[in-house]
Amino acid sequence: MRAALEDTLSILGQEVPLGRVDRELKKLWDSDEAKTRASLMNFAIYSEDAAALPRNNRLLEELTSEHACRAMLILFQPDGPAPRARAWINALCRPYEGKKIVCSEQLSFVLEGGNAAQVQNIVFAHLDSDLPLVVWWQGDLTSNFEERFYSEIDRLFIDSAEWTHPAAEFAMLEDACNGATSEFEVHDLSWTRSHFLRSALAGCFQDAVALRRLPHIAQIEITHAPGQKVAALLLAAWIAERLGLRLDDAAKEVRFSKRDGGSVSLVLAEGLAGCCVQRLALTGPDLRAEVAREPRCAFVRVCTSCDGHAREEMLPADVESEAELISSQLSRAHGTSIFIDMVPLLRRMLAKA
Repeated sequence: MRAALEDTLSILGQEVPLGRVDRELKKLWDSDEAKTRASLMNFAIYSEDAAALPRNNRLLEELTSEHACRAMLILFQPDGPAPRARAWINALCRPYEGKKIVCSEQLSFVLEGGNAAQVQNIVFAHLDSDLPLVVWWQGDLTSNFEERFYSEIDRLFIDSAEWTHPAAEFAMLEDACNGATSEFEVHDLSWTRSHFLRSALAGCFQDAVALRRLPHIAQIEITHAPGQKVAALLLAAWIAERLGLRLDDAAKEVRFSKRDGGSVSLVLAEGLAGCCVQRLALTGPDLRAEVAREPRCAFVRVCTSCDGHAREEMLPADVESEAELISSQLSRAHGTSIFIDMVPLLRRMLAKA
C-alpha cells in the first residue's frame, strides 16, 4: 500500500516542506502574473482511504472549476509507523471571460501515524483567513471527528451510505449538531440524491382530489440500489414527518401510526445498480402515487391514479455525481435544513430495518 501511495503522490503537484507552504505558494503566484488567485471559501476533503486519492484529486478539479476556493485535500493514515506530515501545493486554473486565468489554490496533506490534534493543526494553520470552512468528510465518522474540529466548520458534507455503523454514526452526528459550540449545516449526499423523487412526489398531490386522499395512505413502498438502504429510510422518515406519522415502537418491523388510529407499513426492496432510490409509491384506498426512475435514464416517470382517473408524466431527473451534488448545494445560500430534524426518527427506524 505504501509503495502504491508513493506512486500516486506526484499528481498532487509540487511537494514542499510543511513549514514553508505559505512561502512556496507566494512564489507560485509571483512566477506567473497572468494568473489571478480567487477564493470565496475554504473547501477541504478529508479521507482515510489512500485508494481514493486520485478520485479526490479529480473531484477538487471539478469543484474548483465552478467554485473559487482554497482547496485542501487531506489523507489521514492512522497506522503510520510514526507521526509524519507531508505537503504539496498546486494551482487549479480556468479561463475567465476569455481573457483572464483565474486559479484556486490546492493544498494537499498526507498525515501518518498522528491523531485528531494533528488533523486540526494542519487544517487550522492553512485556512484562508476570514473565509467559511466547508468540509467533505468521506467514510466513517472516526475519532478525528471531534468538537475542536467540527466547531470550526460552517458546512459539512457526508455520505451516510458509506458508514459502517450508521445508527452509531448518526448518534455521533446528532450529538455534534446539538453541541453548545456547533453551528454547522449538514448535507448528507444520501439525502440529497433523493431530491428529484421528493419534488416529483409533491407534484402528485397538486390535484385536489389526490391531496384529500393522502391522509388515507396505507403503505409506503421504496426500491433502492444495493447499499442505499439508509437513503430509502431517510425518504420514508421525510414522508412520515410530513404526514405527522409516529413510529410504532411496539412493531418489530418499521410501521407508522396515524393520528386517527390507522397504520402505514413500509416495504423496502433492493433493486439493481443505478440511481440511489429508484421507485417510490404511496398507496391507499382509491389512490396510488408512484415516482420511478430507470437505471441510466435522465427522466423520472410520475404516475398518479385516484378515483378511477390516472395521470402520467415524465420529468427531468436531478444530477447524480458527487461533484455535481456538492456543487449544486454550494451554489445555494445557507438555510435551515430539515435533514438533521429527521435524524432522531431515522435512528429508531434503523434499529428495526
